[in-house]
Amino acid sequence: MIIQEEMYIRSLKRTRKIDIYVPDDYQTSKKRYPVLIINDGQNAFFDEQSYIGKSWGFLQAVKQLNIDVILVAIYCNFELLKREDEYGPWIMNQDLSREYGTHRLVGGEGNAYVTFLTTQLKPYLDQNFPTKIDDYGIVGSSMGALISFYAFLKYPTIFKKCAILSTAFWIYEEEFVNLLKVSSISHNMLYMDVGGQEDDKRYIPSNEHLKECIEGKLQNYQYHFFPNGKHSEYDWSQRVPLFLEMFYGG
Repeated sequence: MIIQEEMYIRSLKRTRKIDIYVPDDYQTSKKRYPVLIINDGQNAFFDEQSYIGKSWGFLQAVKQLNIDVILVAIYCNFELLKREDEYGPWIMNQDLSREYGTHRLVGGEGNAYVTFLTTQLKPYLDQNFPTKIDDYGIVGSSMGALISFYAFLKYPTIFKKCAILSTAFWIYEEEFVNLLKVSSISHNMLYMDVGGQEDDKRYIPSNEHLKECIEGKLQNYQYHFFPNGKHSEYDWSQRVPLFLEMFYGG
């Protein structure tokens, strides 16, 4: 069952669509379920909703793996460069900002977005759905992976599971290296991957660098390199079962 919501994000003063998948028997089963937050949520469930016509196929994956989980798919901001602003924990430098074809600095709203996740969305979910309040995960790709990893490092007692696919680490490489040094994630779970045919040559070296920094920080950790992996929803959909099985069995 999918419940469609629209929430006003107080920290950003904007409204956002959210699709919430709950097991069909959630009202009668008396079970409590782990929660997985999905960034770029318009791509989570249905091909016709995805902006490239291909979804990640989360519905098929949880049913095939027989996993009981609440999936919270938050649509991205489709306004010009607002996705980059909201998924950017820090302000990009001038050179990187210019790559997006603008004279203004891009990014810097990521902390406000994560504040929404932790202080507004999570309390709402815990109050209105049978959640396991101490079992939240977060997932994203590319820029969505950046904000997912930021939330994971910033609030490790809330987001105990994180899956980051084809992460655009090269945008904030130094910032994430520094944040890793002070984050307590040793008891958490992290899935990370990158493809050999991403759409920018900076993906592989920046992911390899962060991989080296992450190793030894936590035991429940998987890193995958897919030589033929491209920067697309089709490729990411093939990897969804990997982190779902890691997080929830199946």
